[in-house]
Amino acid sequence: MKRPGKEAKGRKGKVLGSIFVAMLLIVAVMAHGSMATAGEPQIIKLKFSTSFMPPEPPNVQAMHTLDAVEKKTDGRVKFERHLAGALGGPKEQLGLVKTGAVDIISLHVDQYPQELPLHQITNTEQLVTNAQGVANVTAITQEIPETARLLEAEQKKNNIKIFYFHANGPTGLTPRFVAKSLADLKGKKVNVITAYQRDVFKELGWIPVNVQIPELYEGLSRGVIDAIFMATAAVLPLRWNEVGKSHLYFGDNTVVSTPLAMNLDTWNKLPKDIQQIFMESSRETAQWSVQENDNFVKATYGAFEKAGAPPVKVSAAEREQFFKVLFKHQEANNKKIAKAAGVEKEQAIIQKVWNDMKWGKPIKK
Repeated sequence: MKRPGKEAKGRKGKVLGSIFVAMLLIVAVMAHGSMATAGEPQIIKLKFSTSFMPPEPPNVQAMHTLDAVEKKTDGRVKFERHLAGALGGPKEQLGLVKTGAVDIISLHVDQYPQELPLHQITNTEQLVTNAQGVANVTAITQEIPETARLLEAEQKKNNIKIFYFHANGPTGLTPRFVAKSLADLKGKKVNVITAYQRDVFKELGWIPVNVQIPELYEGLSRGVIDAIFMATAAVLPLRWNEVGKSHLYFGDNTVVSTPLAMNLDTWNKLPKDIQQIFMESSRETAQWSVQENDNFVKATYGAFEKAGAPPVKVSAAEREQFFKVLFKHQEANNKKIAKAAGVEKEQAIIQKVWNDMKWGKPIKK
């Protein structure tokens, strides 16, 4: 057999050398890619859920915060958004977030009296402006040590972290007939959202009827109810003015509620700078919600004016009587659910502070 010559050996060496160089290049490229990936910020993907419809103010407020977080984190945080009850109804949202099925929700506080008995106290009318109402709830939930501590403990018990509360504005009535006073509603059917409202309406001579928010338009249109009792800012987004013939309002009053709530385990895993961005964005939205809600209310009153049915402000006497009855049953209900939950002492502490706030007395921090 003829042995390979020097030329053949040279060619073989060049081939092996080329393969070795190519392998080194591949390893270098892979290492560079790994280093680049390691250096890039990790994307935090969070699942958001709400039962509110897209145009409703609480959902608009939620989107305002989520958008701000995505922008301020330069895309490090991304939200998967499920709206209009896609993952569950109003009474299912808390269960979704406390178990970790979702990371963050828009919390309809008054739907969970058993789980959040102390938070129910703040979820009631205040006879103040939107701006003062937000300041009051921010103080009692974030700034007054004694009340903030009790409310935080209740959040931990439910495995959630609640952010800043939003202005939902004044409550009003939209009847399907022309009404000039609250007296015109006697004997009429009005929707109830929370259980204690049944006692309020009965004492006022109204007939309470259970109707969920998404069903209110049809309910008013078909006569299932004669009037909608709800935040005025929801009237135009949900088009109740199309089937309502008038609107009654009480002057300055507001409900500050529907905060975002995050699963506590998710919250604790977030980097500190991301946590700070969430709180900053939430607080900014709370302040923004004041003017946004004022705009919704002005637009609502304007729509009724344009339709030839100017909104009617109830008399001072009717206003005082209405809120006396409302506050009486609210506080009785707060005590009842607190007793059932074994937090009577805690309820009394928060209620005492709240009773001053809701009438517009100065905040004591």
